[in-house]
Amino acid sequence: MISLVTIIHLLNTIISFVIDQSIFYSMSVRGLRIPTDAEKDILTKAFIEDLESFTVQDDTTGFLRPAICSVCDSIPSEPKWSCFVSAIEMKQLLSKCNMEAFSMSALYPACLLSQYSVNHRDLKSFVLSPETYVNAQNEVLVCKQCLSELRHNSEKRSHRFPPKAAITNGYVIGEPPTELSSLNDVELSLISRARIYCQSWMFFGGCHQHIKGWHTFFKNRPSDNVGNLMQLTDAGTKGLILVVLCGPFTTTQKALTLKKTAVDPEKVVKAWHWLKANNFRYIEDRIPNINDIPLPYIVQENT
Repeated sequence: MISLVTIIHLLNTIISFVIDQSIFYSMSVRGLRIPTDAEKDILTKAFIEDLESFTVQDDTTGFLRPAICSVCDSIPSEPKWSCFVSAIEMKQLLSKCNMEAFSMSALYPACLLSQYSVNHRDLKSFVLSPETYVNAQNEVLVCKQCLSELRHNSEKRSHRFPPKAAITNGYVIGEPPTELSSLNDVELSLISRARIYCQSWMFFGGCHQHIKGWHTFFKNRPSDNVGNLMQLTDAGTKGLILVVLCGPFTTTQKALTLKKTAVDPEKVVKAWHWLKANNFRYIEDRIPNINDIPLPYIVQENT
């Protein structure tokens, strides 16, 4: 499905086309005028062509799928953004620009590189988008910018390198492991080093059958989070994590809210060990004891 932002961008492009072609605006004295049927046909055809360029029809399933570049894993930023190139030429370009998976084995673990492989005889050895599309004519979908850079860089005698936006240029991110994906927002906040705000969650329940609420953001020093929480625990305080339930909650609403904000110390420590073993930013971290992980303190109005 094409987003509203994409539609707006597309309409702006069409409007520019209309102005450039002087369909709506005449340079004559008459100025603004109603377009003729022929001009309407031109406008409609241009709109449909641009709209179609954001998707491709899968030759196998017949379904529409988004146009995703095999090299940079991005989606169209403008109409007619991508094109097809033969898999044979693509293999030659990728080889010349050092995009083989084995050349990155010293930087990334095999389990991560395997998430950026393509099940195709000519492309399986390269680091490419898992959404890479190869049509029935054995042609690979790629954005015009990446293809232009691949062709330009492959002609160099030395210092050949991938396109700037290529996945191999530091964008090998992959899917999170179960140790991280199984954590809720509160558990993630305990181990996150990229968090620049601390948050509190306020929930409202009742007969409206919805759970509503808001976030409150506070300026925060992420490096002090764990230390502060442990000091408060040592002092007998049950932590900075407050879950406030305002108003009457049904049994189901309360259970859902508590589930979303519950903290499992074993899961938190397990995720911390994974980060320490796989993320250099956590190498020097001192992983706290399970008993030191602060648990949320539930605050609920008496009803």
